[in-house]
Amino acid sequence: MDDDVVSTAVLDRTARLPERDRRRWLSVVALGIGAFAIGTDMFAMAGILSGISHDLGVTVGAAGLTVTVFALAYAIGAVLLSALLGSWPLRRVLIGSAGLFGTMSVLSAVAPALPALLAARVLGALAASVYVPAACAAAVAAVPASHRGRALSVILGGTATAMVLGAPLGVALASMLSWRAAFGLVAGLAVATVIALLLTRAGSGPLMRATVCERLRPMRSPAVVGVLGVTFLVMTASYSMYTYLPLLVAAGAGPLGLGLLIGAFGIGGMLGTWWGGSAADRSGPRRVVLPAVAVLAVAFAALPHVATTVPGSPAVMVAWGIAAWAFVPAQQHRLIGLGAGSAPLLLALNSSAIHLGSAAGALSGGLVVDTAGVGRLWVIAVACCAAGLAVHGILTREVRA
Repeated sequence: MDDDVVSTAVLDRTARLPERDRRRWLSVVALGIGAFAIGTDMFAMAGILSGISHDLGVTVGAAGLTVTVFALAYAIGAVLLSALLGSWPLRRVLIGSAGLFGTMSVLSAVAPALPALLAARVLGALAASVYVPAACAAAVAAVPASHRGRALSVILGGTATAMVLGAPLGVALASMLSWRAAFGLVAGLAVATVIALLLTRAGSGPLMRATVCERLRPMRSPAVVGVLGVTFLVMTASYSMYTYLPLLVAAGAGPLGLGLLIGAFGIGGMLGTWWGGSAADRSGPRRVVLPAVAVLAVAFAALPHVATTVPGSPAVMVAWGIAAWAFVPAQQHRLIGLGAGSAPLLLALNSSAIHLGSAAGALSGGLVVDTAGVGRLWVIAVACCAAGLAVHGILTREVRA
């Protein structure tokens, strides 16, 4: 969440919209349902990989490719597809992308083999990468300028709620029925999104139009590349652990306990998002990144040793969630402060770095699980955090110089 969103959200807290404008907020809520569906898909995957592995007859590392290809396709689609679809009516983009995402969720639920599942995941990720920026644009267009921050918080809140509610529910369904039921839940949420969009007037504003070259232009700045590199390394560390969380806690958590741990991570994420943004405002983003990444490294090193204990594992998951999600707004704040491009373009690049890191983390973590065992996952995670801190330190010294 960037500073403009935070600062706008706190303006005019007591203002009340006229009665006729309530329809606008119904449109915003409809958009938030889609963000909830996509967030549920992304955060529930960790809890269903073992089921996919067993049912489709592949290793857990191979099943982790479902996370890798989704994140990679999302990162690429966020840059390319938004540029290609910039001239399309926003409402058509919203309904079409939500519909395609739901269709791919259905195909994922009935996939007979891993290749079919991977193909559905790629197409679903491309649809998701189109929907999220379109939903943000539509939310901003739906309300007066003084309420844009609140509208964007509904979209972001959909993702945050997915961590706390959607993902644990998906994992619970997978444990009671099958991993396919988790995709069925996501498909149902996507259908609800399409229906809600059709019943409201969401989508009256335009998409941000920018060519691929314009979107990549900030990459000419070494400082931007460095900050994005830190984001990539930290997200690689986080997702190398999160993707294979069930294996780390299998001995003590069980299916229900796993859902509670994911929920604990989500609660930490909600707290971290708020703390990271406010702390970056007060002390500067560089002073948030250092402790956040340090806490992550400690959490990753500690988790294998407390994974089967209570309250050890929930406490580590909350700390992990706080640190990881505080890191994101601090990095967004830092990128915008570089002045190397418009805020939307810089934030889009940071989003791509996040998802590229997610893809790299799931892939590298899968290789470690299949070759050295789950007990070695923390090594690659801590190494990535150390590399991120090193790059962060170099950037900080260059700024001071």
